[in-house]
Amino acid sequence: MKKFFLLLFVGVLAFSSCENVEDNSTVIQAEVDSVFFKSFDAIGTRLEDGSITMQGITDNEILTLHISDVQLGAYTLGGGSPNYATFEDSNGNIYTTNPNGEGVINLTDRCISCGWLSGDFRFSAILNGLDTTYVTKGVFFDVSFGAGDDDSPNAGSFSAQINETPFTPISVSAVDSGNSLLISGAETIKSIIIRVPIDVEVGNYSLPQAGFQASLAEGAVTQNATIGNISVVTHNVAARAISGSFSFVTSQNTVSEGQFNVTY
Repeated sequence: MKKFFLLLFVGVLAFSSCENVEDNSTVIQAEVDSVFFKSFDAIGTRLEDGSITMQGITDNEILTLHISDVQLGAYTLGGGSPNYATFEDSNGNIYTTNPNGEGVINLTDRCISCGWLSGDFRFSAILNGLDTTYVTKGVFFDVSFGAGDDDSPNAGSFSAQINETPFTPISVSAVDSGNSLLISGAETIKSIIIRVPIDVEVGNYSLPQAGFQASLAEGAVTQNATIGNISVVTHNVAARAISGSFSFVTSQNTVSEGQFNVTY
């Protein structure tokens, strides 16, 4: 009931002038230069220093929010702040609030033990000093970042090589977003996210294609796979368990020997 009334309040406050209405599911949405953006899927990752990265993902755009803590309140963006926001458009251009943008992320509700965050945001972000994008009326609702208990286990195992250097995450999460399974591993500043349809069957899937995505994030920069493969080896829907492998290439990096075996 608490979360329902939060959603109703935030939706009315942030979108009273917008015909698009947030539904009762995990979501990150906003207006980007007055164009409505709504993520197909949203995932949060808690890093070793206690900070949180949240990403709203569509087939060709990524909106990223990063806050330094999970305390309720306002997190100011810009000016070299540890908090930041970025937007990657369909052409691969990355707009960022650091160091010359500005904005705020408001964390308005949370559940540390069950691992979800809700709030709102706005920001202006710069592309290499050449262009600015304006993100307004932003809302994130029920974005999962995994259980908050430090003693709780990861979702399973996750490993890869990035440019032939081992990637050994300190946290592993697997989230059923309603549309997709979002499987991620995070080191201190790097994370890999794999997205597959919620009802994915055993098989090999080339990248890019609708419903499947792989990305590598390092700090404020997220790179999508330009080519690659995701192989689903097992998927037990009743047990909510999935395993597989992956490899992909971005504009700057090669990810190889990827493996995951998680429960969601």
